[in-house]
Amino acid sequence: MESIQDLKSLIGHDFNAVNFSKYMISNDFSDVDQLIKDCRLESSGQRFNLWRLFLRIYSKEDSFQEKIQKLMKFRENYKELENKHLKNQNTATQNKTEESTKKGPLGGPLGGPLGGGKQKQQSSNAIDNIELRNEIRKDVERTYQEFEFFSSKRIQQILTTVLFIWCKENSEISYRQGMNEIAASLIYIYTKEALYKAEVEKYEEATEEEINILLQFNSWDYAEPDIYTLFTALMNDAQHMEMFRPNYTEQQKIKLQSKKPSAILTRVAKLQDILLKQVDLQLFRHLKLLQVEFQIFLLKWIRCMFTRELSLMESFHAWDAIFQDFLTQQTETLFFVDCIAIAMIIYLKNQLMENEESSQCYQRFLKFPKIENLSNLLDTATQIRNILILQKSSNNLDDNVEIVEKQEKLINPACFIGSEKAESDTKNKSREQQSQPIQGKPQVIQQQVSQNDDEQSQSTQQQQQIIEKQPIKQQDSQQVFFDEKIMQTNTKAYRTQFIVEEKVQQKESKQENESKQKSIKLSIKAVQDICSTIEEAFNVIKKSNESQNHQELIISLAELKQYLSKQINETEEKSGNQQDECNQNKNGGFVIKKQITGQSSNQEDNGIKSKMAGFFKKW
Repeated sequence: MESIQDLKSLIGHDFNAVNFSKYMISNDFSDVDQLIKDCRLESSGQRFNLWRLFLRIYSKEDSFQEKIQKLMKFRENYKELENKHLKNQNTATQNKTEESTKKGPLGGPLGGPLGGGKQKQQSSNAIDNIELRNEIRKDVERTYQEFEFFSSKRIQQILTTVLFIWCKENSEISYRQGMNEIAASLIYIYTKEALYKAEVEKYEEATEEEINILLQFNSWDYAEPDIYTLFTALMNDAQHMEMFRPNYTEQQKIKLQSKKPSAILTRVAKLQDILLKQVDLQLFRHLKLLQVEFQIFLLKWIRCMFTRELSLMESFHAWDAIFQDFLTQQTETLFFVDCIAIAMIIYLKNQLMENEESSQCYQRFLKFPKIENLSNLLDTATQIRNILILQKSSNNLDDNVEIVEKQEKLINPACFIGSEKAESDTKNKSREQQSQPIQGKPQVIQQQVSQNDDEQSQSTQQQQQIIEKQPIKQQDSQQVFFDEKIMQTNTKAYRTQFIVEEKVQQKESKQENESKQKSIKLSIKAVQDICSTIEEAFNVIKKSNESQNHQELIISLAELKQYLSKQINETEEKSGNQQDECNQNKNGGFVIKKQITGQSSNQEDNGIKSKMAGFFKKW
């Protein structure tokens, strides 16, 4: 079995005694926020101890003696669990082997008709334990295979034992894939900062008492219980275990009354249908149009907390921010995971808005590109969290102008542009601030500030041609946050019901110029059929479960029906006074705008009702 020295040689050693005294003894955390913001918390050499603080194993107000007392209590609890599950497992396995050779009074197995049922039950439990341990072991052996450190037999033994005991204590969920990666990340950080006595004794001017204090916090001898304690705090206290709870069917829920419903699908649906919409309406509409199902990629993102989308070291920076937010915001769950997920989705906005197929979007999400500036992304996630909290505190966000104005000040305008006005304001500000350097902002801001007036006046068509000609690899290498120019890209989003609301004013202005528009003639019968079809369309839309998505369509149909009804009344009145003229011109009727009907020639189609009804029923 490898020693701690051998393991440290694979990943290095980061423990810092000075910062240990600063954080754990003096409770001075003044620089922690900035270290996390700059993605430099590993330089403190106290990441694992700070994670304990963030996940509320001990508090900022605790003295170092109180911290040690709490840690020792958790370690004693682990010993009890170890005796309960591991020693009983070994005894049951041994009994199973011995009893398999015994025969009952009639020569049959001991658990037969004249045998006891207790031994059979113990044997069944032993088999379940062996199967569970083997299932965990298989995943542990596959965990982070690119790192030699995780191939260590000692590390694999610790991970397997920690996961096995936790699963036995939480049998309603038991083991699920992804738990191995979370526990592996914890033991990686613990090992980098773990101490052994011979090493601590080398510290100059360290007293015996100081050495004992250091070993009470970070001794390698406590690796298993300390890893288990932090893993339990993450899974149970922060409720991350709910992300692994199976999605039971209705029949299973009735049968298993004590089981809670799956929370992961509810969380994904909220993120897809509510949170993203509140932050970036345009991107929400585009992905909704393409029918992109977020659970295809968000299940993995949330459960493993981005260990597969980011590199292992980058994921630790994300965890720093997630755990700190859990403490500072006093949340019951790891809400900052959702904020990072939204920031990562918006990070791909340029590429997503160019895609017109859901499969193309899935490729982006499932093979996430390297993030050039993780600090910027985490800062954006913080701004997203502030927006969502601000909106949650508003009773009527859509009509609350004051809240909207606060959002505009809170968020970088280049990050979340939602209208042509916002785009124009951004350009005006960039002209005024051309000579002033901007610090701490996404790369796109600095690019815009450096542009001159000629570059800013380029047409939308030229920009689109440049984007289309760029190879995909080049676009990946030029990742920037939330470029507002992508809003000018011509995609399917501009050919759907989503832009009806944006063209209402255009329609009204065009209606004022009726005399300049081309017109056609339809028979009264055709128009009556159209009106009847509109009535049918109304009924279909009202019965739809997604009727809220058709409000603008309903308004447009109502306007069309009102116009046609008016024309019918006028024509019928004329036909009553001029019956002879109508008989001479059977195709006589009234003028209908080409803009509304989309027709360009005179027609009288008796089947127009059935054709239009078929179209409207698709809604």
